[in-house]
Amino acid sequence: MWEDVSQSIKDKPKTKCPECGKHKLDRVIYGGAGAFVKNVGTIGQLADKNRKDMGHYKRSEVDAKAKESKPVSQQESLRREINNMTPKQKQKYIMEGKK
Repeated sequence: MWEDVSQSIKDKPKTKCPECGKHKLDRVIYGGAGAFVKNVGTIGQLADKNRKDMGHYKRSEVDAKAKESKPVSQQESLRREINNMTPKQKQKYIMEGKK
């Protein structure tokens, strides 16, 4: 049975098994975040990099929307709440948006 096939992402996906001739193959793209995000070790560093890569006007728009969306006191209380979370709770909050 055919287990692993490596091919370029630019190649047309192989869908037919060379042994049995059935169309059973699925393309699975792998490589993890490291394959797509370079020179970033943490989520915070990624956020900083993304912000730095934004243009000046785009950053201004993002900042204005953030100020409109939540009063400062809510932002500060949320920041304190996040800082008091365990690493597992932070991961869940990042992945699911739930506390």
